[in-house]
Amino acid sequence: MNRISVILIAVAAVLATLAAVSLDGTEAATSPGEGLNVKEQGISASYGNDGTGIWVSGQGVISVAPDLANLDLGVETRAEDVSEANSQASAAMDAIIEVLKGRGVKDEDIQTSRFSVYPRYNYVEEEVDGVRTGREVLTGYRVRNSATVKLRDLDVVGEVIGEVVTAGGDDVRTNGIHFTLEDPKPMMAELREMAVADARAKAEHLAELSDVAVGRLLYISEEPVAPPGGGFAESSFGLAYVVQESDILAAPSVSGGGVILSLSVQAGFAIY
Repeated sequence: MNRISVILIAVAAVLATLAAVSLDGTEAATSPGEGLNVKEQGISASYGNDGTGIWVSGQGVISVAPDLANLDLGVETRAEDVSEANSQASAAMDAIIEVLKGRGVKDEDIQTSRFSVYPRYNYVEEEVDGVRTGREVLTGYRVRNSATVKLRDLDVVGEVIGEVVTAGGDDVRTNGIHFTLEDPKPMMAELREMAVADARAKAEHLAELSDVAVGRLLYISEEPVAPPGGGFAESSFGLAYVVQESDILAAPSVSGGGVILSLSVQAGFAIY
């Protein structure tokens, strides 16, 4: 080996040694997996690719008064002929829609959600050549027509239900009410502030319990916003009694309660 080669090898060794030592005398990371030194106001905070640090979730939850009621209602008819069953269902639904429009409900706030036609059978037993057997006999048809209706005046929800049931008679079915917010977006800023504050508070508590300190925020992600839901279970009305033409159904008592909005974040903090 000549003299020039020896000199080059020596220089390379010196450079490698300098690369392994930082300017302040601390050892630098030799590979991405060993972590990254982060300087914060003269303090070294360590956060590695292996998830080193504190990872927490934060949640913001608020309860607000609903401004919209989604009423799920419909009709169900039975007849020997499918055309007759459909005709009865159409007449009952037309009566319901007339009541709704009389209450100021717009066409775009009435949407058909389900429509179905089912045959109806009876199972009969008979004896053929001394062997008892059974078969299905068609006895008629059942037609169901359901719609979702938006009611913005929550003070008249009970009255509307009573009028709908009276107008549609025995064929009416009220399947439930869902109270919600028409536009929850204005609440999102407050929910985010609450969720981030909750995440930081959890991280600081965990750090205190673990005898470490919380560094800077390194990662944050917002979870999908939960759809508005009622503070209580959805209201359902099973009106199974017969309504005569001369009867006036008393308006049921309906309360919207509170709508719960929630938003979650996932956050990662450095520690030192």
